[in-house]
Amino acid sequence: MENVMMMAGIVGVGAIALVMFGVYAVYGGSHAELCNAMVGEVYNFEYLQPVSGDSKRVLAKVIERPIHLDDHTIASMNARSAYRRNDPEFKRTNHLVTCQTADGNIRQFYCERVKNCRKPLFGSMVA
Repeated sequence: MENVMMMAGIVGVGAIALVMFGVYAVYGGSHAELCNAMVGEVYNFEYLQPVSGDSKRVLAKVIERPIHLDDHTIASMNARSAYRRNDPEFKRTNHLVTCQTADGNIRQFYCERVKNCRKPLFGSMVA
C-alpha cells in the first residue's frame, strides 16, 4: 500500500510540474522587445492604454514587420486624424507593429507603450 501511495505522489508531482512548465512555455517565456519583432513571432506583453493609463495583457502574433515612423510622418498622421485631436497628453511614438491577437482581432501597437514583453516558448500554439 505504501508503494501505491508513493507512486501516486510521484505521478501527481510530475503532473503538476508538467502543467507548470506548459503555462510558463505559453505565457511566460524569455524577455523580448516588440520593436525587434519578426513576422510570425508571438509575444505576450502589457500594453499601456493611452486614454486611461491602465495596462492590458495581450498575447499577439506579429503579422507585419515593425514600421519606423519619422517625425514628419507622425505630424502628418496627427494632422489627418481626428483621434484625440484636442488631447495634449496623447503622443504618437516612432515604432508601430501590426499584430493579430489571440481572439483574431488585428491591431497596431506602439512599441514604446509595451512593458513586460515576453516571447513565449510555445506561443505559436495558442496564437
